[in-house]
Amino acid sequence: MIGVLFATAMEAKPFLARGIPEGVVVKIAEEMGLEAARIATEKLVAQGCSPIINAGVCGALNNRLERGAVYRVSMVSMEELKAAVNVGVGFGLKKLVSVERPVFEPERKRALSKYGDLVDMEGYAVARVCEEHSIPCILIKGVTDFGDGTGKADIQKHIAPVSETVAEAVFRCLEKPAPKADGKPAGLWAKLHSFTKVEHTIFSLPLLFAGAWIGAEGMPSIKALLLIALVGLGARTFGMAVNRILDKEIDAQNPRTKNRELPAGTLSPAAGYGVAVAGLLVYFVGCALLGPTVLKLSWFPLIPLAVYSLLKRFTPLCHYGIGVALAMAPLGAFVAVTNSVAFPPALLLLAVFTFCWISGFDIIYALLDIEFDRAHKVRSIPAALGPLGAQFAAAATHLVSFAALVMLWMGTDSILSTIALLVSAGAFGAAYLQSIPVPVRFFPISAIAGIAGALVVLLGG
Repeated sequence: MIGVLFATAMEAKPFLARGIPEGVVVKIAEEMGLEAARIATEKLVAQGCSPIINAGVCGALNNRLERGAVYRVSMVSMEELKAAVNVGVGFGLKKLVSVERPVFEPERKRALSKYGDLVDMEGYAVARVCEEHSIPCILIKGVTDFGDGTGKADIQKHIAPVSETVAEAVFRCLEKPAPKADGKPAGLWAKLHSFTKVEHTIFSLPLLFAGAWIGAEGMPSIKALLLIALVGLGARTFGMAVNRILDKEIDAQNPRTKNRELPAGTLSPAAGYGVAVAGLLVYFVGCALLGPTVLKLSWFPLIPLAVYSLLKRFTPLCHYGIGVALAMAPLGAFVAVTNSVAFPPALLLLAVFTFCWISGFDIIYALLDIEFDRAHKVRSIPAALGPLGAQFAAAATHLVSFAALVMLWMGTDSILSTIALLVSAGAFGAAYLQSIPVPVRFFPISAIAGIAGALVVLLGG
């Protein structure tokens, strides 16, 4: 079944007048606001709806948009948290900001326009619930006003015709519903995928391959690359699981993380430990297949992976713990193809790039939790230095990272390597654009910077 959620009966009226298609469940929130939208979405989930479409009217934060136009949303964030949920990919999609109270003040509109194109009072809650249950979410919004002094009158004047247009857009969408409309709640595999975030292995794989490339002085064997990837997957799974287990109590208190699998109770602690052990087994099997030297040294990367999440209890420099963990990736891959710890200068530069790259982005990501960290005595650079000081610290760290990358690039002779360097530079710069929500700066922008950095080596000639 497909769920369609409207905030008000007036917005739903044109859609209902056309007749509800078979296999579609329509829900109208009992009142306006994020909490009402959250409750209504949970009810649709309980009825087995997937995907869920949130349709209705909105305000425009950008005067270049057209009144009466209907837009699909690519990403939705919340005014207070500055957290974001990605809900779509494609050209022409807009960014949405959800608020607790309507926007009719020019100053507030200008502040919110840094984070989105549209504003409503329910989209973020709908998207967050769908994300928690691994259900596709589609946001379809029609513009009635421009968030200014005439906004209240504009809403009343235009809500009926705009809702007609929104209804047409929803029916067109229903002709090609999003995938995974099986009506089933998220199963164990979906929960484990959300718990481990396997796709974030993309952070380390290119750097692993770059380290192997330096060790082999060119293309390593396919067998070596596959085993290195297996080791990286096992290490990433182990580290992520241990991080979530150790941070369970902190996550339970943080509004941004309280719905993660362990604090929310959707995944048992035993399952969390099982994931960690499974990752460890995959890691050791891969190391053993790579040879006795790799197996003998395999314990060293596990130490920072196991303890880096504990550092936030003791030092604001905790962000550099994950940097140490990930910097082990190219070093370990080098050992895997050479059976040697005689690290050449190029490899050490790659390790410095990796260490400073991810550490700087972790500082930026911690901006999301600055108030929570201060209130609960969680150590972080943003909590210690404030937003501006933290971004200066991240920028200094990234300057070191990029300097190491430039030194690596100087040893190459390929135009493709130069392009990769420029892409990485652009991604580093984008990390400090305040108009980009922090979660997007952390992923995928940080991944782009890291992958492009690894490509400087891989495409270096």
